[in-house]
Amino acid sequence: MSNFQGMEGLLQDFLVEAGDLLSGVDNKLVDLERNPGDHHLLNEIFRGFHTIKGGAGFLNAVELVTLCHLTENLFDRLRNNELRLNGEIMDVILAATGSVRDMFDMLERGLQPAPADDRLLARLKAALAGELGADAPNAAPPPAPANAPPAAPVTGAPGPDWDALFTALTKPAGTLGSAAAANSPAGAAPTPLSHDVSGETPEQIIHAALGRRSTDRPGSSAPSGRRENEKTRDSSIRVDTARLDQVLNLSGEIGLTKNRLNALRSQIINGQSDTETLHALDQAVSQLDLLVSDMQNAVMKTRMQPIGRLFQKYPRIARDLARSLGKDVELELVGEETEIDKTMIEDLSDPIIHLIRNAVDHGVESPEERRAAGKPEKSQVRLEARQEGDHIVIMIADDGRGMHAERLRAKALEKGLITDEEANTLDERQSFNLILLPGFSTKDAVSDVSGRGVGMDVVKTNIQKLKGRIDIKSTPGRGSTFVISLPLTLAILPVLLVQLGEQPFAVPLSMVREIMPIQPSAVQEVGGCATMVVRGTVLPMYPLNSLLGWPSEQVPTYGVLMQTAEHAFILAIDGFMGREDAVIKSLDDFRPKGVAGVTTLSNGKIVLILDMKELFQMTGEERGVPRSVFMQAIAQVA
Repeated sequence: MSNFQGMEGLLQDFLVEAGDLLSGVDNKLVDLERNPGDHHLLNEIFRGFHTIKGGAGFLNAVELVTLCHLTENLFDRLRNNELRLNGEIMDVILAATGSVRDMFDMLERGLQPAPADDRLLARLKAALAGELGADAPNAAPPPAPANAPPAAPVTGAPGPDWDALFTALTKPAGTLGSAAAANSPAGAAPTPLSHDVSGETPEQIIHAALGRRSTDRPGSSAPSGRRENEKTRDSSIRVDTARLDQVLNLSGEIGLTKNRLNALRSQIINGQSDTETLHALDQAVSQLDLLVSDMQNAVMKTRMQPIGRLFQKYPRIARDLARSLGKDVELELVGEETEIDKTMIEDLSDPIIHLIRNAVDHGVESPEERRAAGKPEKSQVRLEARQEGDHIVIMIADDGRGMHAERLRAKALEKGLITDEEANTLDERQSFNLILLPGFSTKDAVSDVSGRGVGMDVVKTNIQKLKGRIDIKSTPGRGSTFVISLPLTLAILPVLLVQLGEQPFAVPLSMVREIMPIQPSAVQEVGGCATMVVRGTVLPMYPLNSLLGWPSEQVPTYGVLMQTAEHAFILAIDGFMGREDAVIKSLDDFRPKGVAGVTTLSNGKIVLILDMKELFQMTGEERGVPRSVFMQAIAQVA
């Protein structure tokens, strides 16, 4: 039974607010490490912890209050110039914030937090007494162990006993230390603190900074109550009251216009169809059209959230990972106020983590390498977001060693990911895209951070799921830049309406570059595939009917030049009907392959939205889908 019976609403409010406060504190701590004399930052951090402590006290979370109070006292001594901030003190402070986050996890499961690790409390007290790194306030971060044991193989290695760990973590207060001691060999060195970066692997650091517990790993189990709480929190959204007021005002205006239309309808039914009445009807319909459009935009804005809420956890991750690798990295955040659809934020979290981790691990050099190359010892990684038209652009750039296209091609050949023939046809941009292939890695040895060739495949998969694309630019010795382009929202999709005979289809407008007439004399067959030359580039041409497996009824007369992340091609069609902003409806009961969803046009007609990537992945047998199947998909919506 929950320890917070009757307080569930207050508990959830506390967790949301305190979670945001703690993320803000983590960011400010990273800034404070760069500017240890900034008393304004110290005061903000102090106030954040004080607020968390107050909420914890209201919930009677005694152990959380104790930990916050000790850490708060340390901040107080720092801001009163009684202590000088150094690397070791910062490590213990960040270990404390990690432990606070673990306690939030316990609260989220309806349990009172267990006491903080005795070694963490001891280090906090040592820091308060001025006994922690007092003689070396500017000491460099400890380098990664030179003779660290190699990572265990991916297959066949027994994993950690997550269930046992979870049992130990959830034992009543006072039993955690004894359980750990009982499982340790006599005379063994004490294990490192659970959130002390000096004793953790980089992977553990990342999970700690994200606030994940071991039971959150893929394939593991967690208490059902936690999962239910996560769903509740994930589906919630914060909306500015000004935006809600706008929706309320528009709904009132729509109600008044509806009343006006009903009155005009009654007049017309009663035979009053003079010019003045028809003019009033036309005005009312135009007014309703304008109001509904404004209402749609206003409702869509309620889904938009500042991307800064996603960005705020990354400085801590970059800082801890860099410190564990013996590097000095500063993560610069730009465009935090840029807004993005709430449903996209969660799917963007992992790709950005992988890109930042790659920038710190692969991209930037060690201080020694940077000095030898004439660069500043401190590396710069930039995470930027901005809006460009109806797209959001997210950029991750570093000033590190960059990439060599020829080395990437050689590595892909060595791993058997491409053939010699394919390697010879790849240009620089396509060579950089090789790092997105599953199994590709430039590292020869597997480490806790990288080497398995999984991370960038995750990036590509998640970005494509969001209907976006990723572009890679790199200059050897200067650094690399990853540019992610995403639609502003997934709820409304701009589409181009194309025709196959008399049947219309919709294709994502984001993939369309231009429309051109097809001259039979311009079509040439190369290697068994129809091609056209567009401004000196030979592009393959795919008739839409062949992709769907439908018989050809006429020679295609138009070509749509389309661009995906991998290649450009021409989609041959019979005609087109213009563009439209489609409100996507999913097909849950029955969805033919190659169909992303359906939309209803302004004339009331239901049209299928094609998934071009899935169409290309279909085999010849799969493409033989009769029209009746597509009509069935339309019928379920109608």
